[in-house]
Amino acid sequence: MYYFFPLLSLLVWIGGHYADGILIWLSFLTLGILGILALNALQMIVQLFTRHRRKAWLPLLAILLHTDYLLAVWQPSFPGRNTLPEGAQPLTVITYNTSHFYIGQDFVLREAAASLAAQQPDILCMQEAPDGEYYHPDSIRQAFHYLPYAVTSHRSDHLPIAIYSRYPLIPVDTLYYRNSFNVSLMADVQLPDTRMRIINNHLQTTSVNVHRGLLQESTKPWTVRIKAAFRLIWDMKENFRKRAAQADYIAEEIRRSPYPVVVCGDFNDTPASYTYHRMKGALTDGFCDAGKGYQYTFRQLWKLWRIDYIFYSDELKGLSYDSPDAPYSDHNRVVWRGYIMNKALFNKNECQNQERKKHS
Repeated sequence: MYYFFPLLSLLVWIGGHYADGILIWLSFLTLGILGILALNALQMIVQLFTRHRRKAWLPLLAILLHTDYLLAVWQPSFPGRNTLPEGAQPLTVITYNTSHFYIGQDFVLREAAASLAAQQPDILCMQEAPDGEYYHPDSIRQAFHYLPYAVTSHRSDHLPIAIYSRYPLIPVDTLYYRNSFNVSLMADVQLPDTRMRIINNHLQTTSVNVHRGLLQESTKPWTVRIKAAFRLIWDMKENFRKRAAQADYIAEEIRRSPYPVVVCGDFNDTPASYTYHRMKGALTDGFCDAGKGYQYTFRQLWKLWRIDYIFYSDELKGLSYDSPDAPYSDHNRVVWRGYIMNKALFNKNECQNQERKKHS
C-alpha cells in the first residue's frame, strides 16, 4: 500500500514522456495527476504521524517528480520580476480557441473582436476561427481591421484556423492532419528588426463532447451508457495517439525553423502530457516565464484544465501571461506580453546564463 500512490505517480511521468505502443494507455493517468499528487501528499502527512514516518520520503519524491507540472499550472507572484529592457522590441501575442464566436446560439464576433482589440495584440492566433460558415467574410475583416495582415486555412473538411498580425505575414505551410479535423498553420512575421515564425496549432480533440450526451442522459438504458463509455475510452486512446504524432511532427518543424519561433494554440492536453513535453522541448512556457497564480484555459469541467499555451524561443522574454475569463467561447484566451531581444541584448543574456551555470 505504501508504494501504490508513488507508483501511480511514476506511471504518470512515464505516460507524459513516452507514447510508443502500449505506453499510450498511460496517457489516461496524466488526466488524473492532480488527484494522484493529492493522494501522495495525504499519504506523506499520514505517514509522518505513524510508525512508518521513515517511508514518508517516498510520496514526497513522487510529488517532486512532477515539479514541472506544478509550476506549469501555478506560479508564485513576484512583483516586477520582469521588466522591459532598453533596446528590446515589445510584443503582444494572443492565442484563442474562439468556438467560431458562436456560443450558446449567440453570434458574438463583434463583441469578442472589440474585447481583443482592447488588449492591443500584435499577433492573434485563433483556432476554430470565425469563418464563412458563421459570418460574412467582410464582417470578419471589419471586426479585425486593427490587424491588417492575415493567413488562414481554406479546407472546409477541417476546422478553420487563422493568424492575424499587425506586421506583414508570409505564409509557410498549412498542415491538414490525416484522419482528423484538426490543423496547424505556420507563417513568418516580418517585424521591424527581425523575422519570426509563428506555429498556430489546433491538435486532436478529445471526443469527450461527442459521447457526453449519452453518458449523461439518465433516461438511456445502462447498457447503452456503458457502451458509450467504452467507445469514449477507445476514442480517447486513439486521440492520444493522434496528438502524439501531431506533436512529433510539430517538434520537427520547430527544430527546422530558421527563425525564432512562437508555438501556440489549443493542444487539447495538460502540462502532464506527452503532447505538452514534446511540443515544448527546449522552448520556454510563457506561463512559467511570466505568469502568476493558478492557470486554467478551458472554462468547462470545473475550470481545472490548462490546455492552451504559448511557447517561444530563447530570443523572446515574457513580461506577463494571463488567461482572462470571457463569455465568448468555451476556452479562455491566453495573452502573452513580452519582448524580442536584439542581438546584443540576447548575447548579453546568454553570457549571464552561462556565468550562472558556472557558479551553480
